[in-house]
Amino acid sequence: MSDQPISQLINELIERAEPRSENYRHYLGASAIGSECLRKVQYDWMCDPVFPARIKDIFARGHFFEEVTRQHLVAAGFKFAPADRLKFVAADGLFRGHADGIIISGPAVPNLQYPCVWEHKCLKAKSWRAIELDGLVGLYEIYAAQVSIYQAYLDCTNPALFSVVNADTCERLHCLVPFNAQLAQMMSDRAVMIIVATRAGELLPRITEDADDWRCRMCQHRERCWRQR
Repeated sequence: MSDQPISQLINELIERAEPRSENYRHYLGASAIGSECLRKVQYDWMCDPVFPARIKDIFARGHFFEEVTRQHLVAAGFKFAPADRLKFVAADGLFRGHADGIIISGPAVPNLQYPCVWEHKCLKAKSWRAIELDGLVGLYEIYAAQVSIYQAYLDCTNPALFSVVNADTCERLHCLVPFNAQLAQMMSDRAVMIIVATRAGELLPRITEDADDWRCRMCQHRERCWRQR
């Protein structure tokens, strides 16, 4: 039924009515720094993203489930730091981050120490199961990098609590992410390198020279990137 004219037309009308995406981040964000592709990190920072309404709805879903999980944790006795404790600014304001939360107290849970960074994700079932099986490796190393940066810059190096909601079943997975000082330093150095190159007008290398690589096909900057030879 998705191929029926009425469905296609209404979706087209929704897309036309969707406000243009705006690059509201005039800085390099900690959430993007761990991407495999250096050029994608640059574009995420400096260029307007191109997201259809459906993808924006996925982002909104993530924010919704983050707040739902936060309220569950609060009801369970966990206490969160105020919002002004969650931000960091570095490199003359060009590198910034905002953690989902810092838990400052709560129930006695084995190996959970307070205060600790709290990071939340909402993922489809396949991705949720991958993290359940293997943790923050492979495609999800970007999350490990993000957490390490928050731990370092927010001076909160106890193991972080990482919560993931399965978007298909609403199952919740919670795991501890020990502080990786080496990874945090590597990501910090990477941020400086990207900032220096971008300010100098230098485009950093792509992850691949194959425009049909699946990682490129999934990237919202694909068209712009491959115009630059």
